[in-house]
Amino acid sequence: MISKTQKFRLGLFIAIGSILLIAVILALSIERFFKEKDIYYIKYQNISVAGLDVGSSVKYLGVHIGSVQKIEIDPKNISQIIVTIGVNKGTPIKQDVSADISSVGITGLKIIELRGGTPEAPLLKPGGFIQPGKSLTEEITGKAEVIAEKLELILNNLIQLTDPVNQTKIFKLVDQSQIAINRVNKILYTTQPRIASILTNLDTSMIHLAAASKSTRRTLSFLENVVQSDTFKITMRNIAEVADKLNKANIYNLDEEINVAVDRLNSLLEQMDLLVRLNSLRLNQTMEQLNQMVRYLNSAAQQIDEDPSVLISGSKPENPPDEKLKK
Repeated sequence: MISKTQKFRLGLFIAIGSILLIAVILALSIERFFKEKDIYYIKYQNISVAGLDVGSSVKYLGVHIGSVQKIEIDPKNISQIIVTIGVNKGTPIKQDVSADISSVGITGLKIIELRGGTPEAPLLKPGGFIQPGKSLTEEITGKAEVIAEKLELILNNLIQLTDPVNQTKIFKLVDQSQIAINRVNKILYTTQPRIASILTNLDTSMIHLAAASKSTRRTLSFLENVVQSDTFKITMRNIAEVADKLNKANIYNLDEEINVAVDRLNSLLEQMDLLVRLNSLRLNQTMEQLNQMVRYLNSAAQQIDEDPSVLISGSKPENPPDEKLKK
């Protein structure tokens, strides 16, 4: 037998469970029934909305922004389906946004996926119609049509290739290709030793090139050390100072002065040459007189040597050289 206490506990548990269940239901439905929504409409023309139900999610680039409120057939045009969606109030819906019907996984359930929209486009006021996009079925159908067209083109090309005339051309082309391959193999077999020799020489050249590259690197390293040395910097600074001094020295005027000096020296040399030519005769006469005086002195010395008494007697030789010189 169940006691009153147990019945009280059971009733209390059922009451608390009912209250919690009602609270969960209210929490899940509060967004739908109590939160304000902006209502928009989407009109699909000859597009199946199978899998799309009332309460299906509405997303913008993957972000949940609302749900489907109503799905109905347009009474004015039965080929059109009008889908009413409610999005969170204040959600910016642009006029160039399009509404695609997308599939969720492999369950077959569909959602409304809003895509597109540019910052420059004006906002679509609540109650307006959003541009319809494509459904998954339409995309698959379009892709299937494209694939079918490509398959048809491939089949036509295969039929054309399998034509007897084209087959003959293909077989002829294959035979010619085989002949060309045989010729190439023969050429390769003949030139194989030469190719091996060329490769050997190429290896040797690469070794020499590596050595030259190593030597070049050493040279560049040495030049870099020289350039970075203090001696090179001092030398370049001295050269710069000399160039600056030459520039300040007005070397062009110095060159003109040197040319004038050379001209004057040439004129002086010409005058000296003229003077030498004018006095050459007088110089010759003077030399002849000096020679004659020397002869007289030799003659006097000989007389003194032969007769020393001449110095005592004071006799003079005839035509002494002093008189000649005085004349």
